[in-house]
Amino acid sequence: MSCEVKTFGNIKDFNKVQEYFGLSHDENWMNAINFAVSPTGELIAFGQGEKLAFLSSCWDNKNQATTYALTWCGELDDPNQIVTCFLCLPIYGKNVSVGPEWTCVVVGLDSGMLLFYTDAGIKIYSQNFHDEPVLSAKSYSAPKHSEADSTVYIAYEQCICIIKGSELYSLLNTMRNNTNYSLGRNSKPSPETPTYILQYQKFKYMHDRGTIVNDAVIVCPQRQNTFDFFVEQCLATGYYTRLCETPVQNSLVIGVGAEPYLGFYYAEEGYKTISLGEVAKDVIGSAYKNILGNIFGRAPAKPVEEIPSPSKESQMRVRSKLFDGKRDGFSIVIAPNGKLAAVTDNLDRVMLVDTQKSVILRVWKGYRDAQCAFMPVKEKTLKGIQSRKRKALFLIIYAPRLGCLEIWALQNGPKIAAFTVSKSGQLAYNTHGLLGMPLGAKVRAPLIYCLFIDPSDGSVKEIQIPFHYALSETNSQTARDIHLLKRFKNLLRNANISTLQLKDDIFSLAEEFQTIEVQQQCLEILKKNKQLKPEIFQAVIVAFATAISKMSHSSAEIMNFQIVLENYKRLVDFYLAMKSPKTEEFDEEIELNDSDLVTINQLVLLLGNRGTNFLPQTDEQVTVTGKVTFQEVHQEDGDFVDYLSIFQLDYSESIPLIRDKSQLFGDVSGNLFGKFFDTGLCFNQFKTELEKVQIPYEDMLVLSLYFWIEKPFHYQNCDEVIADMSRLAAMVRAICEMAGDRVNKHAYNAISPWWQEVREMLLESPKSLGIMVAIVCKTVANILRRNCREGSFDENEENECWEQISHDEAQWSLLIAKLEDVAVLGAILEYPIISTEPVMPQLPYVRPDCSLKFIVSGGKGIVTDLAAQWLINSRIHPSKIVEQEIISTETNKAVEEKETNNTTETEEPITNVLNKSNANTDFDVVLDKLKLLRRHFPFSLESGVLLSLMSFQYMVHWSKNLQSIEYFRAALTCLAQFKTEDFALKHGMCCTLWNATLKYPLKSTMTLVHKVGRLPKNKMCQQDIEISASVIPDFLELSLEFLGHFSTSLDHKGRELKFEENLAEGQIPLQLIALQQHNAIKELLRLHYELCMVLHFITFFQLKVNKPITTLFDSLSNKAFFADINKELPFTLPEPDIVLQQQREDFLCNVITASMDLIREDLEQLFLLEHMEYMKKIVALAHSWKMDKTGLIKRQIVELYAHSYDAFAESLLSETCIDEKLGTLLLEIAGRRLNLYSNSSQQAYLKIASIGQQLLYFLDDLRENPTKFTQITASESEEIELVALTKLVTKAFECLSRHETTYTHICAQMYDACKLLQR
Repeated sequence: MSCEVKTFGNIKDFNKVQEYFGLSHDENWMNAINFAVSPTGELIAFGQGEKLAFLSSCWDNKNQATTYALTWCGELDDPNQIVTCFLCLPIYGKNVSVGPEWTCVVVGLDSGMLLFYTDAGIKIYSQNFHDEPVLSAKSYSAPKHSEADSTVYIAYEQCICIIKGSELYSLLNTMRNNTNYSLGRNSKPSPETPTYILQYQKFKYMHDRGTIVNDAVIVCPQRQNTFDFFVEQCLATGYYTRLCETPVQNSLVIGVGAEPYLGFYYAEEGYKTISLGEVAKDVIGSAYKNILGNIFGRAPAKPVEEIPSPSKESQMRVRSKLFDGKRDGFSIVIAPNGKLAAVTDNLDRVMLVDTQKSVILRVWKGYRDAQCAFMPVKEKTLKGIQSRKRKALFLIIYAPRLGCLEIWALQNGPKIAAFTVSKSGQLAYNTHGLLGMPLGAKVRAPLIYCLFIDPSDGSVKEIQIPFHYALSETNSQTARDIHLLKRFKNLLRNANISTLQLKDDIFSLAEEFQTIEVQQQCLEILKKNKQLKPEIFQAVIVAFATAISKMSHSSAEIMNFQIVLENYKRLVDFYLAMKSPKTEEFDEEIELNDSDLVTINQLVLLLGNRGTNFLPQTDEQVTVTGKVTFQEVHQEDGDFVDYLSIFQLDYSESIPLIRDKSQLFGDVSGNLFGKFFDTGLCFNQFKTELEKVQIPYEDMLVLSLYFWIEKPFHYQNCDEVIADMSRLAAMVRAICEMAGDRVNKHAYNAISPWWQEVREMLLESPKSLGIMVAIVCKTVANILRRNCREGSFDENEENECWEQISHDEAQWSLLIAKLEDVAVLGAILEYPIISTEPVMPQLPYVRPDCSLKFIVSGGKGIVTDLAAQWLINSRIHPSKIVEQEIISTETNKAVEEKETNNTTETEEPITNVLNKSNANTDFDVVLDKLKLLRRHFPFSLESGVLLSLMSFQYMVHWSKNLQSIEYFRAALTCLAQFKTEDFALKHGMCCTLWNATLKYPLKSTMTLVHKVGRLPKNKMCQQDIEISASVIPDFLELSLEFLGHFSTSLDHKGRELKFEENLAEGQIPLQLIALQQHNAIKELLRLHYELCMVLHFITFFQLKVNKPITTLFDSLSNKAFFADINKELPFTLPEPDIVLQQQREDFLCNVITASMDLIREDLEQLFLLEHMEYMKKIVALAHSWKMDKTGLIKRQIVELYAHSYDAFAESLLSETCIDEKLGTLLLEIAGRRLNLYSNSSQQAYLKIASIGQQLLYFLDDLRENPTKFTQITASESEEIELVALTKLVTKAFECLSRHETTYTHICAQMYDACKLLQR
């Protein structure tokens, strides 16, 4: 709570700087140099003679402190000049949110010139303002939220020069940018650097003989009232002077030196207001001069053109002077608010001056060579504490001869602190902030007004003064406590102190707090500290209680705070007691009926041994959405804070739970009761502590039940489960015994309020252990009810003894029956597993909330939705889901037949069915879990509804990332597994998926391909479709498959959905929405199928087709594209005309030509499968377009012969109707082969020529027109086989022999030539 001189930063290269200036053997070397520190603390500038050195700050992670390192050192350009002063100006940056963008260092020289350097040591500007040594360069920033501009002023002996901050800011930024361009730091070309002249105002002193000015400061511009202005004019210029009526804006300049010792001057910055009389007098005078000049023939004087000057020179007006013949003022510093100033002189005095009234307020004696600074301190406020934002001003005096640093409070006057410091240090003081910062700019740049440079340890120190030192004793309690609170925070952050020592220190510090508001704030801070220890919190509570007991007055606020402290004390005592419980043997065992044991055994089998197929629970694969998670290893950090936060502490008789924080109950109860259940089980101690803590018994029951509800299932057998259930039963029974008659205080046919709250809590339990807690509570409730009835003497008991089940017991039975289904569901879905044969892509799995309330109120389709997500995450093939359902159905039918017939004849079929199921499907843990789930939810888990949800989720995930085409393929795999009776559901899902996911990407693809006319480039595809170019063919192929599923599901029967009765109405299930869809229009499906097929051919074979959509489809078809798929078109699509059909045939022929590249051939075998698949697609598209496929088959035959696949072409030719056109094309191919064969041998050519002229002319024509009709792929004569060529000519002759033409004779001659060449 006292003033401190703390280390602000360490100067790393302090000795280097001393050696650089040649002062390594001088202890007081700081007195021989000039220096300046930036007001934001990021730069220190040193200078001596012609040498300069800059030190920049950086953060030292090792020492966790600011470090100043030497970043630049150099000399002046002119070695004859000497540095006289420094000034560091932090420059505001528009794109910087913390601190300055850069720092400008202003260097004053003995020649009167000012140099401007960047923080990197680059000189960017220089200007001479006056031909005298610069005494000092200072800056003054206007107060916050003021529209006044900041100023930079340079003090000379004869004058003072003032520069506007806005003009200097723009000049410095311009010069810095030009310098960066010229040095090549930017990519822009460096322009020619123009000559800039900085505008400034020069104000001269009214010097008398012997006047000396050693230093000066400027007070911010101000405007006086009229009366004071008149008085000052009379005192300055005499009684009979003419007075100016309007005061002008001026700045007050205070100069210190000799004769006068202290002078106050006005530097007028405004304009004088001239009266009407003065205006009339000047006008009349000008008229007389013009008239007299015309009479005597003298021309009026021409105005002299003045050379523009960067300065506006004027004389300062004297306000007042203070003379003292023996006193010389050395330096003056002004307070940040401009109202006070401190002056040092040669008589070892420090004077405090009121700048507004021009009077000396106080004189300090005995401070030789003193250095002064002002320190403004703001009052710190805390949330919840009402206080005014006050400010205080302190004076800091450093006496180097005494080695003393003193702090004086200027409000009341006393010295509040004194520190022994180095005698060779220097005090740095600034009154300016960021230069150029606009009004309202949000930049975090805290100003450091005063720093002390200590050369003894090479550090920079800051002075910290608490605000309460400016207050009197009656007003300083809150400020003192706020400062204590700051020390309290720092003490909590100290991790190097042991817990015992920290407890003692905090206890002693907490006893000093005197105000309730700060004590409350202290408790809030402790409750937010995750590392809080209960022993430390207990010490603070005791200290606060002790401090309040010593207060003489009392109020409602104090009484309420005492209640809170007492409740905190009880909670801490209960917490510590549960953390160190007494040990006692426990041998009780709960009695359970057979049905409860079956349920427990089933859960143990489900959760006890999960096998090896469970996925690792990483953050990437599993997202936990449950309210809380129980942690087996209790975390020490934060558990106590969470424990305190769940209770309401403003009640004097009880400490109830805050039910809105139920998400913390699981962790809190796990940390609170974990050690008690593991090693304690002394329920007598528990009852005693429960009575002391005054937590309501129903709240304690809730808290203890949460321990078991949120506990992970780590049991391997039923004995372990029953042992823990016995401990829970003992805890519940102990709490109920403490509660007394409230537990059973209800009618026999009514519902117990005590247990109803427990049942409502179990409804929201997301864990599988909720059913075990319900079984325990039901058992305890029955025991307590039975004991209560045995001890009562109700007259109506005889009439009720025949009833075996009460209303409350019936509620327990209903709850447990529902919880059993939900427990099985949660036990299976809580942990994701993978199939033994994972083939499908995996989606991120969100662990579901399987509470009974969520399942029951989640709508009819909630179970299907959760199970579909779990199956998708298992990566199982959808066909196994359908197979498992079929096998289960057959098995159930066989079992039913056996039960009905009860004969040995049915044993054979049952065995066969079971053997068949075992033979067909290997054991898969996913199918085993699914089979169990179908026993509890038979309707919600039918294969059709599951496949609907799975396909939908795959497609939705693909629509968010169109590049991942494997999810689209997975959705189609699910659609392919629908059974025939589920085709209505399949068709509805296809309608939904088309409109929700597939329609718009396909439309974008069509637009882009139509625009480009081919497969677009990758960049265009990414921009327009968000799919890479390499994926588009696969995408279109899958779209064709989707439309195929869409079309096949058109013919379907009605489908009725069934759901379990326990599932309430809620959100409409997706499968129900799908069944409500209208049937798709067959004509539209066919049209989009044709579109996808065309786009797929263009992109897969990379064909170039100009405007393919308008070329291959008529205008009405273009209009019908991507219309509502299940609405009739308002128009009828016309039949295609001859031109359109011809264009379509040409397109398909080009596709056939391109498909030849799909045929692969090795040494022994020809691979035609892929080519034949695409031929089927081409024929299918031709059939859809109502085209004859014969022409396409003939084109295929021609292309096969052209590519030398003669054997396959002959097999097709034998099944095709031949004609003359086909023969002509085959003859052309044969002729090209014959030409290629004859090119290698002149003798072969002569033999061919000897056959006949018609053949020779035909071959020459083919040689001269290489691009005519078809081309062959063979390029060498060795590739031509004469036997194959002879067969080809024979086939051509068969086609041409029906009508005798010229080609018939040519074909015959070619046959003769082939035979001649074979010989």
